[in-house]
Parts: sequence; C-alpha cells; structure tokens
Amino acid sequence: MNTENLNGILAQYIQHCKSRTAADEGTIWRAVDCFGVNWDIDDSDFPVMFGDAMQQAKQALDNPALQPVGGLQDLMLRDAEVELVRECFRWLFKEDDGDITKRRGRAELFADQINGRFRRVFPRLSKYTMNAANALFFLNLWEPHDNYFYHAAEAKAWAEYFDYEADFGGGAALDLPRYYTMCNDLLRELENYPELIALHKAYAAQELGGIEDSLHLLVYDILHTAYAEQFYPKGYARSATTKERAKAVKEKNTRAELCVRIGECEQTLQELLASPAELPDLTGCKITHRMFGAGTVQPAEGQFMVIDFNGTLKKFSYTASMSSGYLSAEDAAVEARLQAYQDYNKEKDRLEKELKNLKAELMKL
Repeated sequence: MNTENLNGILAQYIQHCKSRTAADEGTIWRAVDCFGVNWDIDDSDFPVMFGDAMQQAKQALDNPALQPVGGLQDLMLRDAEVELVRECFRWLFKEDDGDITKRRGRAELFADQINGRFRRVFPRLSKYTMNAANALFFLNLWEPHDNYFYHAAEAKAWAEYFDYEADFGGGAALDLPRYYTMCNDLLRELENYPELIALHKAYAAQELGGIEDSLHLLVYDILHTAYAEQFYPKGYARSATTKERAKAVKEKNTRAELCVRIGECEQTLQELLASPAELPDLTGCKITHRMFGAGTVQPAEGQFMVIDFNGTLKKFSYTASMSSGYLSAEDAAVEARLQAYQDYNKEKDRLEKELKNLKAELMKL
C-alpha cells in the first residue's frame, strides 16, 4: 500500500474525527451497537426482537428502491414464515473457521432463500429483493470483529486510489475474499497509527458500550469517510487524463503536506500547553523605568504589572513590558523569569495562528 497516499488520507481522517461529534457518526456504528444489545436468535417473539435489533440497521440499509430489513419484517407478519426466517439466520451465522469463500456462499444462499419466500408472498414487490451484499450486512452486525461492511462505490474509490482491482462485483458475483484482502491490508497498516487507534477505542468505549471490533469498524469507517468527505484528489482515477492526474497528484501532495504540518503543529502546541509558564509573582521587586525612574512592583492586576514610582502607580503588560526596552530589573533573575513568561505566550500565539492558517489552507483544497 502506498504509504504517502495513506498518510495523506489518514491525516485528514484524524482531523475529521477530532472535529466531529457523536451525533455526526454514521448509522453503521449505531446499527452494530443496537444489534449487539438486542439480538437473541432464540427469542420467543422473534419478529419483535428482530425489529428492536434492526432499528438502526434499517436506517442504514433500507432505501425507497430496496428494503431488505423492511421486507423481512413484512414477511414475518405471516406466522408461518417466522421460523423459516429464524432458521435462515441460524444458517447465515454458522461458524466457518475464517473461510471467506464459504461466508460469501452462505450469504448468497440466505438471499436466495429469503427471495424465494418474497416471490411467493409479495410477487409484485421487487423492492423486497435481497442480494448477497445485504445478507453480508447482517453478518457484519453479528460479528463486526470478523467482517467488513461493504459499499460498492466506497470500496471502488479506495481500490482505485491504492491501485487495487476496483471492481468487486455485487450479488452472486461479489468477490468477498478480494475485498477482505484489501481491508486486511489497511488493518495491518493501522498498527503504525497509534493516535488513530486510540481515538477509535475511546469512541467505542464512550459511545458504543465498548464494542470489540478488532478495528474492523475503523477500517470501514476510513473507507466510508474518505469517500463521503472527498479526501481523494479530484481527477485521481484510472480513467483520468494525464493532465487531470498530474493536477490530482499535485493536490494530493499539497493536502498530505498540509495535514502533516497540521499534525506537527498540534503536537508542538500540545507539548507547550502541557508545561505552561506561570505568571511570575514579582511583588516587591525593584524595577527601573526610563522615564519614571526606580519603582517597586505591587501585587498584579490580571495580566498587568503594577509598579509604584514614589506614590504614582503605573500599569504595564506582563507579556510586553520588558521587551519594550523601557523597563529593567535590578535582579537579572527577575528579568529572566519575566522573559520566559513572555516567550511562552509569544510561542503559543504563534502556534495557534499557524494552526489556524494551515487549517484554512486545507479547507480551500
């Protein structure tokens, strides 16, 4: 996998994760959480249990043209179909010792069995037709630690950008082993990004009840977010012209460089903020001003140094007083303490401004 390309995508993904809220997360995360809490294949009221377990999955999977979850719910309105659906799920969730080819075969058989019942019960409602990819969605809900959600357009975009064979097919032609190979490649690369893994685990622990997904949900979310948020440079596709590709490569390099600089700037700022310079207490110190002469420092007022010049009180900014050249201290150590405080604030302001400008540049791309 091209490390430079991956660094650029993941740098953008990390920034995206830091700025988004739980409410912005896709329904896939919620679907897995909801399913894990409610699923019980032996429940005496299987249709009700199924409806509870699929509340979030229905939002992610069903659409006006295709409604596999809604179709199953309508199918189970007929008591005679409930046990058939239950047994189909038993077969779909059968262990396969990691054989992805067998897994795809079970998904295809599941879809064929359910479709057969649909054709008998709802002969004119083609929207209830299910394909292997829909069946695999249920497998992902059941074992997120051993599967990867699949969305054809998202998978193709990632494959094209990282030079995999992009067409994974669909339905009976879905090449699940090849798709899982691509996802596993990304999974292995994630070992080199501890910050990203920490963000993911913290989110899972806080928002999803600590789902153990072996980072498989993270892999899918990276593919999904890169596609949805358009992390890929424009024109970067196999069908692009030479001119479009050259422009895309330049934009990719610029974006990746900006993301790296943002990460470095954030790291430096975090390290600086971890050891803040405290406002020095100079009360009682002797200070000389070019115009007002000798004075004594009084208790500070916020960010202002108060100096008593023979009964006349004057205020000076702690962050700029010594650097102005008008003030000097009898004790060199006092000047050093004040200079350290001023240097800290100048560096903090510089980093914050640089970070703001870098992010603004990134947003323009």
